[in-house]
Amino acid sequence: MAVRAAGDARVRRNLSLMAGLWMVSGVLRLMGLGWLMIFRKMMFGTDWPLGNWGPSLRPFLLGGLLSGGIFLALFGVVHLLLAWGLFERQPWARMLGIVLAFLALIRIPFGTALGIYTLWVLLPESSGQEYDALAGVSGQANSVRNPV
Repeated sequence: MAVRAAGDARVRRNLSLMAGLWMVSGVLRLMGLGWLMIFRKMMFGTDWPLGNWGPSLRPFLLGGLLSGGIFLALFGVVHLLLAWGLFERQPWARMLGIVLAFLALIRIPFGTALGIYTLWVLLPESSGQEYDALAGVSGQANSVRNPV
């Protein structure tokens, strides 16, 4: 019982900070998208800066910048959605947070730290029960029911 008591209120104590960190991560990703657009305009706006061997490289670079921009925009919006869901204690936000935390582990060093922190807060079963109580979800959403 002492082990469970030590983990109690972990979600309640850390939820606002964690949501704020995900919000900052989302804003930084969208700022990265802005810098990518500025870089694209500077490099590909008027003249091609790479000389006469560049025209064959131009579509490849533009495609890479477009793909990177889509990637940054998508994850920036998803991070902001997660932050909003955690702030509002939405029932789906815990699972989205766990999935994004695992994906964030590969972004060394800040994504890794945020992923580990999020997993530490949201992953344990006791955290799931506590989050469900904060979200106002009945305990049967995560339990297995015996068919009668």
